Amino acid sequence: MKHDTVTSSFALRSFFQSLFFSTLLFAVLACFYWRAQDVGTPLKVVEYAPLFIFVIFFGILQWLFQKNILANLMDRQPDAPLTDKPAATIPRESDADRNKRHKHDQRLFVHLFSVLQREGRLMDFFQEDLSLYEDGQIGAAVRSIHANCKKTVARYLSPEPVMQHAEGETVEIKAGFDQHAVKLVGNVVGQPPFSGILRHRGWQLRSISLPKLSEAENPNLIAPAEVEIP
Repeated sequence: MKHDTVTSSFALRSFFQSLFFSTLLFAVLACFYWRAQDVGTPLKVVEYAPLFIFVIFFGILQWLFQKNILANLMDRQPDAPLTDKPAATIPRESDADRNKRHKHDQRLFVHLFSVLQREGRLMDFFQEDLSLYEDGQIGAAVRSIHANCKKTVARYLSPEPVMQHAEGETVEIKAGFDQHAVKLVGNVVGQPPFSGILRHRGWQLRSISLPKLSEAENPNLIAPAEVEIP
């Protein structure tokens, strides 16, 4: 299909080029012919007719010859692909690479828990049986864990509220709001703007700067056991 288009385009262009150069050649030959006659007045147009017919006929023969050569050459070539660039081949992922990628993704998921455990002993607190302690003892332990974890989160994640209003205040939700950042609950009818009571300010990250991911081969490891050798 592409070969036919190229052949037709070349045939049309070369035809007009042949006519143009044939006419130009005729004008040059006619000028020399008139000079060779050594006459003071130009010859009649009819006297140039045989020369004009010969030149045009020669040009058309040349055009047919070129067209036939191009058609033969194009028939010998296979059709080029429709796309200019070959499709990029996606390398096949091996089982080892797939397993490595899965472990890396799992390590990313538990990485934050590892940081909170290292800085604030959060996992130790979650796994502790609080029924063995009095409320006062629990309160003192929670205060220390809360302070360390809060410091860690502020250092690496820098959280800030999605909405700066205080919870319980009446807020206005304008048209075009981010539906991922603001969740409407209750009697939601019609189109914004909406007016409602802020029940939760939401949280988002102002910046993120987590420490380097552990290179541990075990993706399930949150924190290693510590053994002191006396």
